[in-house]
Amino acid sequence: MIPNFVKERELNEEGFDLYFAGSQNKLCDEYMLAHSANRLCSQLGEKKIIQYWIQNKTENSKLFIDSGAFTAYTKGDVIDVDDYIDYINSITQHLTIYAQLDKIPGRFNQPKSLQDIKEAPSLSWENYLYMRPRMKEPEKLVPIFHQGEDYKWLVNMLEWVDENGNHIPYIGISPAVDMPGIEQFLDRSFSIISKSSNPNVKTHAFGMTRLSLLERYPYYSADSTSWLKSGSMGSIYTPWGTLYVSDRRDVDINCIYNQHGDALKKIEDYIGKFGFTVEEVRTEYVKRLLINIQYLLDWASSYRFKGKRYSKTLF
Repeated sequence: MIPNFVKERELNEEGFDLYFAGSQNKLCDEYMLAHSANRLCSQLGEKKIIQYWIQNKTENSKLFIDSGAFTAYTKGDVIDVDDYIDYINSITQHLTIYAQLDKIPGRFNQPKSLQDIKEAPSLSWENYLYMRPRMKEPEKLVPIFHQGEDYKWLVNMLEWVDENGNHIPYIGISPAVDMPGIEQFLDRSFSIISKSSNPNVKTHAFGMTRLSLLERYPYYSADSTSWLKSGSMGSIYTPWGTLYVSDRRDVDINCIYNQHGDALKKIEDYIGKFGFTVEEVRTEYVKRLLINIQYLLDWASSYRFKGKRYSKTLF
């Protein structure tokens, strides 16, 4: 089964909603704005960036606000849900969607008990139900289902309806990119979605830009900091894969100076299309970031769903 939004996207040749996450310098944000990119910002520590985007984004740019729950979790902090609600309501007319305040199990860098794991999705759902009636635009509120949680919580999100009989229009399906079994998790999640009473729900991939998986599974949107991490560590995205270009590790097997002949010429020509020289991207990380941003923008604009179809029945 193909969700209706995927069919419409293919018929109308609309791109994938890819959100760029992660703080960066003004030049990158200016480039994103000039190219009508979408941005995800955390309300925890990125409010100046959010305000900048509200003031400068184009009509075609989308803005997604995250609660900052994971960042708070790593620092041992607690986010006040009412403060988060008030903040979102103060800017909601500028937002496309925003994440619920979810509960991360246990304490950061400490073993998680079975009780922690079982309790977290229940508390997250309580937060969603608390937040929804208090939001000015509750349809923009996105609940999140995490890999490792009992699938009954995904079913719960899919089957829930409001007082008017409306399903939740948008949910987060969050794989654990540092854990094995991502494809099994996504297979089961999207199979459950296809068999539910809400098979056309839009889904968002939190913190994932494995493009092959985004083409295989019918996600509506995703966010990631991979463009930033890759460029900062010395690499650029290319049609031939991710290549190391920094002058810091010329011995790296994927370094462009370890390519020869036609391969090196193609890489130089590719970099030249951005108006940069090889030496510039080797020594200036911001120019690597701009190449990565444009690569992902091009991928999103030409997105085609290539993946699995899910039957509504077992037979």
